[in-house]
Order: sequence, then structure tokens, then C-alpha cells
Amino acid sequence: MKMMRQDAWTAEDDTRLAEIVLRHIREGSTQLAAFEEAAELLNRTAAACGYRWNACIRKHCQPAIDVAKRQRKARGVPWRRAADWERAREGGEAQPSLSWGGVIRFLRQYKQEYQGLYVRVKQLERDLERAREELSVLREEREELAETCERWKQRYQSLSDDYRTMLGIMDRAERNVRATEVCLRAVGETESSD
Repeated sequence: MKMMRQDAWTAEDDTRLAEIVLRHIREGSTQLAAFEEAAELLNRTAAACGYRWNACIRKHCQPAIDVAKRQRKARGVPWRRAADWERAREGGEAQPSLSWGGVIRFLRQYKQEYQGLYVRVKQLERDLERAREELSVLREEREELAETCERWKQRYQSLSDDYRTMLGIMDRAERNVRATEVCLRAVGETESSD
């Protein structure tokens, strides 16, 4: 029985594992098949390769995974199940290997995508800053309008109170006029009967 490595993962091991998994994604294979291939190459278990990929490497390779999926789609390679992949391997189907030219193209494309995303992030940050400034101005305007509205409410309340007071005075004056007229009529009737 072959002894499996149990030492720490090196940067070279991580790179080889990433290359194998990305190639399998590009070729339409499964990650399980990639882990098995990497296990043979790195003298580790497939489970250890799978754990290392999912725990440490995958998050750093997400852009490369996306590119590999796009390449698989562009080449029209269907996604295969692990059993289909094994049959293809046993049947002697040619499988493209990773070349330095492919790595350089990938890195250039990754750099372009990164630069594009960087520019987009900077634009979004500027847009966010402008939106924050605009929000600050709008909040100040809202506060000013709220103060103006409150002053107008107070003025309306004051005018409304003055109007009610004036109506009360006019009502009392009208009652006094009527009472005075009634008194004058009564006095006039009393004088005419005498």
C-alpha cells in the first residue's frame, strides 16, 4: 500500500491542484474526477484534495473558475458526469493539457477583467459619494421645509384663534344690539301708552 502524504500543503501543491481542477472544469469533467487525478499526482487522498480546494483555494480562484466555465461553454464541451469522464479517459479521447500560452492568456484575461472591475468599483464609489452628498443636501432642504411648515402651522393657528375671537366679539356685539333694540322698543311702547 502506498503511503499518503500528510505534510503541509505548499504553494506549488496548491497551484497544481488549481490547474487540475480548472482543466477538468474547462473540459467538462467533475471536480471529483479532478480530486482523484490530483490525489494521484500529489500523493494525497482525493478527500484531502477536495477539502483543500473547497477550504482554501476555491475562493481565490473564483474568477478563474468563471473563465474556465465560459471556455467550456465557448468550446461547446458538455458537462459530463464522473462515469462519462472515466469512460472517455479509458477510451483514449484526447484531452487538452494546460500550456504556458494558455496560462498567459488566462492571466492576461484575468488582468483585463480585474482592471475593468477595478474601474467599475471606482465609478460606483464616486457615484455613491455623489449620492451621499445629494442625500445630505436633500436632508437639509427637508429640515428647512419642515421648519417653514411648522412656522406656517403656528401662524395659521394664531390667525384661526384671532378669527374665532373676532367672531365671538361680533356675536356678543350683535346680541347687545338686539338687546338694546328690544329695550328701546319696550321703552318706546311704554311712553306711547302713557
